[in-house]
Amino acid sequence: MPLPARTASITRITNETKIQISLSLDGGILPPYEPCAHFPAPTDPAEVEASKKGIIPNKAAPHATQFTPTQQITINTGIGFLDHMLHALAKHGGWSLAVRAKGDLFIDDHHTTEDTFLALGSAFTEALGARQSLARFGRGDAPLDEALSWAVIDLSSRPWAVINIGFRREKIGDLSTEMITHGLQSFAQAAGVTLHVGCTYGDNDHHRAESAFKALAVAIRTACTRRVEGEVGAGDVVSTKGVL
Repeated sequence: MPLPARTASITRITNETKIQISLSLDGGILPPYEPCAHFPAPTDPAEVEASKKGIIPNKAAPHATQFTPTQQITINTGIGFLDHMLHALAKHGGWSLAVRAKGDLFIDDHHTTEDTFLALGSAFTEALGARQSLARFGRGDAPLDEALSWAVIDLSSRPWAVINIGFRREKIGDLSTEMITHGLQSFAQAAGVTLHVGCTYGDNDHHRAESAFKALAVAIRTACTRRVEGEVGAGDVVSTKGVL
């Protein structure tokens, strides 16, 4: 019997940002975005019909759009390097993910980055559902050339984040490196996870960041693995407390 889909489609609107996310933790076809006045509906008849059934590729974000038979990824936050990192997170985490955001980038990148990660964490929580029949813990290690990073996650419902990627530059592209740290902290808060991410070594800050997101993707994918009927822990909450 097929396992139930783990998907979510959410909208987060504030005076500072407008963000929509569609997420499937197991890849495949994404659910449509919720109707939202802040994002105009497509006018092309074919796109109108396609948007009723799911997500269509964002023509404004070819740099972070990748549709394959098993994954749909399209991300446009207005911050190119943030798009690149979320693309890597989705690709190596086995997700399908669509993100579109409008933020007050005329101020800086803070609100858009923070709110995107908060929205992603909320979508993750909704898609994950009841925290049972899960591996719960996950670790990932990923290199990118000279850089090597690691990540450990616990789907604990205890939000905590320790992030030590060791950046040397103030910005990578238009993304402040401090906002990578704060963004991951915001994701942990909204997702209800305990998260530790570090870079062991690396000379290039782009490589340090990307290897960290890839390591996190592997850790999340492992932690979200479902314990199916017949396995130890199937149907159980993996906790001595009996709740998460």
